[in-house]
Order: sequence, then structure tokens, then C-alpha cells
Amino acid sequence: MILRRYIFWLILVWPWTSVLAHPVSYQDGIGIMSYNSQKMNELLLTYSFTPRFALAHTYLRDSGSEFYIPRANLLLRRWNEPDSQANIYTSFGSGSEKFGTKVSSTHLGEVVLDWESRKYYTYLEHLYLRRNNAANAALPQQDYNHTKLRLGFAPFLADYGDLNVWYIAQFDKHLDETKIETTQFLRFYMKNVLWEVGASFDGSIAFNFMIHI
Repeated sequence: MILRRYIFWLILVWPWTSVLAHPVSYQDGIGIMSYNSQKMNELLLTYSFTPRFALAHTYLRDSGSEFYIPRANLLLRRWNEPDSQANIYTSFGSGSEKFGTKVSSTHLGEVVLDWESRKYYTYLEHLYLRRNNAANAALPQQDYNHTKLRLGFAPFLADYGDLNVWYIAQFDKHLDETKIETTQFLRFYMKNVLWEVGASFDGSIAFNFMIHI
């Protein structure tokens, strides 16, 4: 019980903002994460059986497709330093893709790397979805790839119970597009609730919401 309380304090209460976005949290933790832009919407629900393993379900809507994918999230490695933390996560799963009126199978693989302190934040993610083009000839003739890089800093340091504010720049490489999209976010969090509002240079609006309970 004492160990469990310590893990809860370390992961949830320790004032590192991106902890709330991690695919694996503390034991018995439930995560709700929603990422929304004018191009795509994603909802991720997670349940962490241990601080290193979680089961989750992803709903993703993008480019005319809807994906429904149960998945497993794993913490591969964590480095805890006196004033910073770094993590490597991986995820894999299988589900379905609905494109038009047709439904076909799909397989998910994802890798996430991050490093954070109370002042600075870096995050790199690559999501890969293997499409079943043979079963659904209407699908785009390519697998789904999405790479995301985030760089952020806190303009001031606040206590855990106070409102914390961060600036984050996000860079997205989407499918086979050569263009890298840049979105600027303001991140706000208090205790276990985090939300972000952002806009890209073309005027597109984005909103993200994350909570662990």
C-alpha cells in the first residue's frame, strides 16, 4: 500500500505536465485523452494494470477513414533524474478500419519517446497503421503513417495545485505529404486535468484534453 501511494504521488502529483499524456500511468489508473484538429480526431482510453503495462482502445478519424483499435501499451524504459525524466513507450494492436461503407482489418504499431523537466519538454511519436488493401480496394493505396514532434517550455514555474501554463510547438508529418505542419499550443493543467488550445499557421484550430483518474 505504501509503495502504491508512492507511485501515485510520483507519477500523478509530481508537477511534470506531459506525465498526463503518457500511454501508461500508475497502477489501476484510467486515462482519457482526446486530440482534435480540423483534419483529424482521436480518442484514447487506457487502463494501467501496472506502471509498465496498460490496455487501451483507440478511435481515430482521419482522411475519410475511421479506425477502431484495441491495443496494448508498454513502458520499455524510464530514466529518473533529480530534476528530469525520460521514457520510451511502445504500443501494438489490431482492429478495423471503416472507409465508406466497407470495413477491413488494420494493425497498429507506435513508438513514443519523451524527455521532460519542470521547465522543458520534448516528445517524439510515430504511429503506423497497416491497411488491408486487398480486402478493401476502395482504401488509399498506402499504409497510414503519422510522425509528431513536440517542443515546449514553461514561461514560469507553478506549484502542483496551481494553474500551470506551457508553450508548445508541434510539428506533424502526415501520411505521404511532404509538407510539415506546424501548430502552436498553449497548455494548461491543474492537478490531474490538462487541456491545450492551438492554431496552425493556416488558421486551423486544435484542442486536446487529457485526464487521469
